[in-house]
Amino acid sequence: MISSAILHGPGRAAQPPARRALAGLALATALGTAGPTLAAAACAGVAPGTDRPVRNLTYLPPTAGLPAAVHRLDLWPGASPLPAPLVVFVHGGTWMYGGKYAGTPQQARAFRAAGYAYATVNYRLRRHGPPQEAARDIAEAVAFLRREAKGCGLDPDRIVLMGHSAGAHLAALVALDESYLEGAGVPPEAVRAVVLLDAYGLDIALHVRETGDPVYARVFGPDPEGWAAMSPVSHAAPGRRPPPVILHVDGDNSETPGQARTLEQALRAAGGEVEVFDAEGESHNSLNYGFGAPGDETTRRTLDFLARQVR
Repeated sequence: MISSAILHGPGRAAQPPARRALAGLALATALGTAGPTLAAAACAGVAPGTDRPVRNLTYLPPTAGLPAAVHRLDLWPGASPLPAPLVVFVHGGTWMYGGKYAGTPQQARAFRAAGYAYATVNYRLRRHGPPQEAARDIAEAVAFLRREAKGCGLDPDRIVLMGHSAGAHLAALVALDESYLEGAGVPPEAVRAVVLLDAYGLDIALHVRETGDPVYARVFGPDPEGWAAMSPVSHAAPGRRPPPVILHVDGDNSETPGQARTLEQALRAAGGEVEVFDAEGESHNSLNYGFGAPGDETTRRTLDFLARQVR
């Protein structure tokens, strides 16, 4: 155990948005496909406490050149009629791979049993744009869920950002660099806590200096100033008190424990509350895919931490 944050067609007139949505629904019906769920009825027909997700909610309008699935999320509403604090999960995959499927039903059930709602999001991968766009997508997903809060039984002002691996970097960046949430119209204080599972990229410049990792140059470019802007540690500075963070690290990983301690020091210097937990016996992937299993220590530590910070 280390100290106290938990750590992957031209010429045609455009239709009005409502008409486009209805036309899309009619087409999907005609084709016999469900398609993405319309935002205006995100949780329609889902009784409180239903143990199934609302899948493929589209949180941003279609963007030319991007697959439609890039801006979709799955949502498990809270298990009771009362507004539930919401955990938003960000998948890993070295910023280049992966999808919302990494946020598992097992995770969702563990959080719902503890009184939370749970969402897992897709976002733009590196082939779709730079990681700044991924961070903006995550902030927009949070904004969408806050707009849908009343109909889905969510508390819009008790949000937890959770990520694994590269998704943990993005969750920490969105929570600590206020420009992303503010750009999406979300008050930064709505994010009450951050859960990071074996996070990469917390201090990009430090990682590049220590390892010469070519993946980071491919993802973040060659400019050290850009590395600093995309490093969560750069935004853990005095001023706004950062949200509480808990970092789970794989002690056998040669990189993430040092990154976690660097962020811990920066958060403490900024007056923040943070816990770092060395997850003995875990691996980089088991921290994520074992989350929610009976007796899982990472799950217990996370829920205890959030009970103090959010519930």
